[in-house]
Amino acid sequence: MQVRPHVIEFPDRITFAEIQTETNAEVRRVLIERYGLSRYLLDSKAVRLCEDEFGEVYKTDVQEDEPLVMVKVMNSTAEPDGSFKPYFLRIHPELRPLLANNQLGEPQYLSGRNAVASTFGMRGEEYARFLMEQS
Repeated sequence: MQVRPHVIEFPDRITFAEIQTETNAEVRRVLIERYGLSRYLLDSKAVRLCEDEFGEVYKTDVQEDEPLVMVKVMNSTAEPDGSFKPYFLRIHPELRPLLANNQLGEPQYLSGRNAVASTFGMRGEEYARFLMEQS
């Protein structure tokens, strides 16, 4: 696939407007990846779908593609200055966990816990048991 040279050489020059006006879905995926998924999510004015103590789930539609859904979590380890850095993790739009056999699990109810659990290949209930065992 061919992309304009700046996409490879100077990805910081990619603009949100450039992504939005790209008509080729494959090129648009590359642009979003190089732009940064979390940056694209924020710049797109994504909708917050839900929030709980585990994280906040955001969604934005992507033209001619599946929606971009991410969960915002806070790092549990403090930065050198004592602050806690937020991270965005991409999740399946239906919170389907990726299982050990590389198959997708069943869809889950929309919650921060289930979203985070899906990033570990678990369902929310399984993740809750795992956390209880760790404490």
